[in-house]
Amino acid sequence: MNILYIANSRIPTEKAHGLQIVKTIEAFIRAGENVRLLLPRRRNHITDGYRSFYHVEDNIPMTFVPNVFSFLETPFHKMYFFLQRVSFTIFAFFYGLFGKYDVIYSRELTVCFLLSIFGKMVVFEDHEPKKRFRSLYFLFVRNITKKVVVAENLLSLYKQHDVPLDAILVAPNGVDVKEFEGVSRDVRVWQSAFSFSEKRPVVLYVGHFYKWKGIYTLIDAAAFIDANVCLIGGIPQDRELVEKYIEEKGINNVYVHPFVKHHDIIRFIKSADVLVLPNTAKEERSASYTTPIKLFEYMVSGVPIVASDIESFSAYLVDEKNALLCSPDDSVDLAKKVTTLLTDNFLGKTISLAAYEKGCSFSWDSRASRILSFIRS
Repeated sequence: MNILYIANSRIPTEKAHGLQIVKTIEAFIRAGENVRLLLPRRRNHITDGYRSFYHVEDNIPMTFVPNVFSFLETPFHKMYFFLQRVSFTIFAFFYGLFGKYDVIYSRELTVCFLLSIFGKMVVFEDHEPKKRFRSLYFLFVRNITKKVVVAENLLSLYKQHDVPLDAILVAPNGVDVKEFEGVSRDVRVWQSAFSFSEKRPVVLYVGHFYKWKGIYTLIDAAAFIDANVCLIGGIPQDRELVEKYIEEKGINNVYVHPFVKHHDIIRFIKSADVLVLPNTAKEERSASYTTPIKLFEYMVSGVPIVASDIESFSAYLVDEKNALLCSPDDSVDLAKKVTTLLTDNFLGKTISLAAYEKGCSFSWDSRASRILSFIRS
């Protein structure tokens, strides 16, 4: 098949959606499909090429949409992004309409809707339905040929809005198992990145520092944990807020590090003693719909996991089987579960092995195979 993947995204990007897009396309190509990625031409502070940044072997053919409003980016930031989105949508629509593609695949709802009503074979990948204008959102969704959703719970939401379920595939995010297997544990990374002793255990969180990720619950829990708690990621303004919070709380065992590109972060993940996913239950997207790539990467790392006991994780993590689950938004219970894993090596090894075995079933290749079969059905 000739597939056009449309993404209004900066590639490469420090955000997880960039990795997800590139890994999905790479898996399609490995499966024998011809794929072209349509992107906006955007200013990018990341100087690495996408292949080195995402550790990708295959070349991905790309077409770039001209950035005709780039002169507005600095003085009129909000106006720029609105006009950029509108112009990209228009260009992508005509490019998809007149291009000779068997399938158009995208996370861009408006483009998918427009191309669907003009008779194109379209697959819309949905990660999180918008709260605003939700009725209009699902009006668009109902008219799109096929849908891929990343969370089982989205099916019930689709059903509530009268979206037929027979043209929907649930395909959670994935992980590059081989990439993880090619990286070894090396505790010296803590000395080089944070300048603290390699002898003290490390509790690690990797990702964005949004409140709904539970980052502040983890910081509060650190006061009760006898280990170095390391937070890697976040955009600069979120890191500043986190660092200010740590200082205000007077917690001296929490260390913050800027974003590390994907292939390099694997060594940090595999060198930790406990990995944490402390998502909140107070926001819908966290409690019900998120399937973070980091979850599956944690699972194949061989390191034990403590995660919030939320519906989003229930299909993948089982308490005391392949993770320890804590009460969401409860720093004391989070600290208790982390301490259990720091002191019980046998339990840690048992649940991390079970997590690895389950995590391997969520490879990007197996995900792509399911999506391609769904498209052909």
